[in-house]
Amino acid sequence: MAAWRSTTVQVSVLGLLSVLVPLLEAADTGGAVRVVLALAFHVTIPGIPLLLLTRLDSPVLLACVGGALSVALTIIGAQLMLWSDAWHPLALVVVFALVSLAALAADRWRARPSATPAGSVRDGLHRSGA
Repeated sequence: MAAWRSTTVQVSVLGLLSVLVPLLEAADTGGAVRVVLALAFHVTIPGIPLLLLTRLDSPVLLACVGGALSVALTIIGAQLMLWSDAWHPLALVVVFALVSLAALAADRWRARPSATPAGSVRDGLHRSGA
């Protein structure tokens, strides 16, 4: 049960971060809270949600590789915007947030329990004499 709670908290925090940071950036707010949230966003999103799909067992490996992937994707996105003369950081944040939310939804969809346990229909038929 503790693993389920841990995963739910992790997904909730990543989902909240994926929604809150683009909204704060679109509203053009300032302050220390936005800076801290933006740093947390760019260190975790979209790397960790994408790596959740791989089912890594080690939380340390997930955090390290996910953080490195997120920073690398942010640098690549910023570099592509500079080369194409289309500098728009909000667009990059929104794209990363959408990718993150899609990956989190796919991970939750794949992890949901099935409606009937495997073998229950077969066991029921066997017991009924059919």
